[in-house]
Amino acid sequence: MPEECIEPDSDFHPDLVNTVSYMVSMMIQVATFAVNYMGHPFNQSIPENRPFLYALLAAVGFFTLITSDLFRDLNDWLKLVPLPTGLRDRLLLWAALMFVGCYSWERLLRWAFPGKIPAWRKCQRQVAAGLDKKNI
Repeated sequence: MPEECIEPDSDFHPDLVNTVSYMVSMMIQVATFAVNYMGHPFNQSIPENRPFLYALLAAVGFFTLITSDLFRDLNDWLKLVPLPTGLRDRLLLWAALMFVGCYSWERLLRWAFPGKIPAWRKCQRQVAAGLDKKNI
């Protein structure tokens, strides 16, 4: 047991562990939203859903901004300590690799194990095909 106990109501003291934890947590949350988003036939695709696309791009931009430490005042306001150069570069690289890997894995599994098309979607296709034949 440590000699000094940390009080629950004590002041926050930023350190490298808190900074990396925050950045990794943000990276995982953004990747989870982007990779697990279900587009057609249940929702719009990400490019069609403009607000969601802009939110994802803003989150990726914000992550890149705070990780690269371009605006030190912003990181100070967020109480993030400066990252060593090697760690910063590895964090950005791992974020990109994690996203590409997760996205590729998700697409591979959706291709390998396609879900059943809902019955209402089949009916819509049949009705649309029937209307096309009548219009010709």
